[in-house]
Amino acid sequence: MSQDPIADFLAAFKNGLLRNKTYIDFPASKMLGDILKIMEKQGFVDNFKKITGSKQGFFRVFPKYEGNKPVLRGAERVSKLSGRKYAAVSDIPVVFEGYGTCIMSTSRGVMDGEAAKKANCGGEVLCYLW
Repeated sequence: MSQDPIADFLAAFKNGLLRNKTYIDFPASKMLGDILKIMEKQGFVDNFKKITGSKQGFFRVFPKYEGNKPVLRGAERVSKLSGRKYAAVSDIPVVFEGYGTCIMSTSRGVMDGEAAKKANCGGEVLCYLW
């Protein structure tokens, strides 16, 4: 585990998809819960649930597959600990010509790029999903 839980989540999620796992467990956090809600809304995840048993708890995520291939083809961490990337409303990136999505942390919470444009607020670009 590194200092960046979002990068750890993306790497572990991609590794789980390569192994065709039926579910993948991650340590729970509010930010990760918001990201998983967006992934579920965009169709990258079938569902997820928070399991509390330890102090922190964890999320059990059930990825979505089309046959044997995962729906999520790729994920990239954009804003890192060494360099934050911010985008104004007019500069919100379009991922793979609209086939992907970017996840942003705004003053109104974590949301995808389209929702941020509708809410007319920019923020930190966390990651790209396609």
